[in-house]
This record gives sequence, C-alpha cells and structure tokens, in this order.
Amino acid sequence: MADGEAELRDCLQQLGAKRVEATLLATLIVRGPMGTQDIVEHTRLRQPEVSVGMRMLRDREWVEAEAVPRKGKGRPMHRYRLVADAGGVRKHYEGSGRTAIASYEKAIQVLSKHLP
Repeated sequence: MADGEAELRDCLQQLGAKRVEATLLATLIVRGPMGTQDIVEHTRLRQPEVSVGMRMLRDREWVEAEAVPRKGKGRPMHRYRLVADAGGVRKHYEGSGRTAIASYEKAIQVLSKHLP
C-alpha cells in the first residue's frame, strides 16, 4: 500500500470507517478501478472481506461493480470503480468526525461538572 493510500486509510478510520471500508475506499481513490483479485493481492484483505465491503459501498451507491467472466468454472469476478462524488464522500466522514467531537465535548462537560 502506497504512503498516500495508507494515510487516507488511516484518516478514514479515524473518522469512523471500519478497517475494510477504509482500506477499500483508499485503494479505489488512489489506484482507480480494480478487479477483485487485484484488490485481494494489493490490500491483503480476504476475498470474502472484499465482497462484503464492496456490497456495503454499493448499497451507498459509492461503487459500481462490473462482472468479469472467469476462465473455466466458478463464479465471475468483479471489477469495482468509485462512482461517488468526492465531496459527498468527504462530507459523510466529516460529519462522522464532527459528531464524535461533539460527543467528546459533551462528555468533557459532564466530567468537569462532577470533577471541578
């Protein structure tokens, strides 16, 4: 994983993204469209983790999947690409971060009230 990719992954996790979600988003943002096997090899995520994570991102309509036929038998693999508006993705995680900050500030107020 490239430095910028790792930095983005870590940032997304700090803002509330789960490990797999953050890894997949960072990979697609930095590297562009990729097939399932390439994602597995690049990220070292397991194939089921990639499938579940991509399903969640597809449900948000952030990612589209294109079936890629396999040679021989087996289920088709997929090629994924990010289709979400960058500003919308950023706002989603900024909102998560701001919610966490507000929660911490409230907890600090309660603590200060009880431990002046």
